[in-house]
Amino acid sequence: MRKQWGRQDINRLRAQMIAQGRGMEEIAAEIRAQTGRSLLASFRLAHGLSQEEVAARIRVRSPTTVITQAGLSWIELFPGPSSRPPSAVQIIALAEIYQTTPRRLLAPEALDRLPPAEREIVIRCDPGHAAVPGDQVSEAAPEPQPQPQPLIPSSIVPPLRRPVGGLQPEVEMAARRARRFVASSEASNVGPETLTQLREETARIAGAYLLQPLPTLLFDLIECQDVAFRLLEGRQRPTESVELYLLAGITSGMLAKASHDMGDPHTALTQARAAFVCADNAGHDGLRAWTRGLQSLTAYWAGWPNDAARYAMAGVEFAARTRGSSSVWLPAQEARAWAVLGDGEQAQAALDRAQAAREAVESDDLDEFGGVLSFNRPRQLYYTADTLVWLPGNEQRADRLAGEALSAYAEADPAERAFGGEAGARADQSLARVHTGDLDGAAEALRPVLDLPADQRNAGIVASAMRVHNALRVPAYARTPQARDLREEIEQYSQVSVRTALSRGR
Repeated sequence: MRKQWGRQDINRLRAQMIAQGRGMEEIAAEIRAQTGRSLLASFRLAHGLSQEEVAARIRVRSPTTVITQAGLSWIELFPGPSSRPPSAVQIIALAEIYQTTPRRLLAPEALDRLPPAEREIVIRCDPGHAAVPGDQVSEAAPEPQPQPQPLIPSSIVPPLRRPVGGLQPEVEMAARRARRFVASSEASNVGPETLTQLREETARIAGAYLLQPLPTLLFDLIECQDVAFRLLEGRQRPTESVELYLLAGITSGMLAKASHDMGDPHTALTQARAAFVCADNAGHDGLRAWTRGLQSLTAYWAGWPNDAARYAMAGVEFAARTRGSSSVWLPAQEARAWAVLGDGEQAQAALDRAQAAREAVESDDLDEFGGVLSFNRPRQLYYTADTLVWLPGNEQRADRLAGEALSAYAEADPAERAFGGEAGARADQSLARVHTGDLDGAAEALRPVLDLPADQRNAGIVASAMRVHNALRVPAYARTPQARDLREEIEQYSQVSVRTALSRGR
C-alpha cells in the first residue's frame, strides 16, 4: 500500500534531492513515483510552488493565458476521473513556469488523451522551447516581476555554456566594453570627416551583413563600435552627439546580431541593451523599435518565446511613431513568438498588423543604411512562413509562402538578398513537407541549406535545420531509411558552424 504523502514529506524529499544536486526533472519524477500524482502536479511541487503561486506567475508571464487556481486543480488531475484536459496554450505557459518543455509535462497517456488539435500543437511547438539543464537548478525559483518593457530576459532563463577559443574572447571583450559604456553613458573631439568616415563604414558593414559570412566582418564591426564609444567619451556638439549615438547604437545592434549568430544569446542581449541606450540618447524611435525587434529575435531563437513576445510588444509604441521598415519587423517577429506559444489567433493578428504596416511603410534613415537594418518584402514572406509552420493545419500555406519568399529573394536586387533568410525559408519549406509526409520534397528543399559552407551556418540556420531533424524523429518515420539518412546528415551538418569557422580564424 502506497504511503500517504503530505506537503511536508514532499518538501523534505525536494530539499534532500536539491542538496544532492538533482535537477527538477529528477525531482518531479521521484515525486510522481512516490505520490502517484500527475506530471503537471509533480513539476509544480518540485519547484515548491502552490497552485495559487503558479496562477499568479502565469498572470505576469503569460497574461493572455487564463489559468485560475481552481482551473489548475482540475487540469492537474488529467487524465484521471473528474479532470479537465488542459489546452495546448496552458501547457506551454506552465512549461515556462516549470523551466521545462511542454511535452515533458504530460505522461504518454495524458498526451494521447488530449483533444487531437491540442495534442498536435503541443508536439509541433515543443522544439521551440528551451529547458533548464539539471545543473542550473537553484533552491527557489525567483518570482517574476511585471515589467511592461523588460530590458533583459526573465530570471528563470538559464545561462548557456559559452563557446571558447577563436574570436569568442573578442566578442566578449566587446560586450564588456558595452557594459562599461552603459554604466557611464551619462558622462568635441570629433569633426565632420570623422563622422562621415564612421557612418560610411557602418553602412558598408550593415549592407554586407546579410550577404557575407560573419568572419569577414566581425573585426571591422568591433572596431566601429569601439571608435564610436571612444568618441562619445569625449566632448562634441549636440548634433554630433546625436549622430554618434545613432552610429554607436547601430554597431552595438549589429554586434548583438553577431553574438546571436554565434549562438550566444546572453552576450547578444548585453549588446542590445547598449544599442537601446544609444537609441534613447539619440531620440531615435526607428532604432528603438529595431532594437526591440532584435531582442525579440534573440529570445525567439534561444527558445524563450514569452520573452520574445514581450520584447516585440515593448517596441509597439516606438514603431507607431515611425514609418520605417522596423515597424513591419516588430509585428512579424511577434507573430513567430505567438506561434511557438501555440496561440494561432494572436499570431495571425500580428501578421495582419505587419501587413498593414507594410502598406504604410516609408523608408527612414535606417532603411537607407539597408542590409540588416532594413526589413524587406522577401524577409516578411519568410517570417510569415516561419510563423505558419508552427501551427497545425497551415502546412500548405507555409510551404507556399516559403516558396514565395524564395522567389522574391531571387528577383530582388543582389544587395537585398540574405543567405540567412533564404536558408530559413528553405528550412520552413522542408519542415512543412515533413509534416505532410512528403520526404522527397523535404529533402529537396533542405539540400541548399545543407550545402552552405561552415562560415555561413549561423545559429538560426542550424536551429532551422534541427527543427526538420526533430520532426523526422516521430514514430511514423522511425523505420524510414530516407528519414534516417536525412536526420544523420543534419546531425553532421550542425556540428560544424560559423562558430567553428571563427575558432579556426577564418
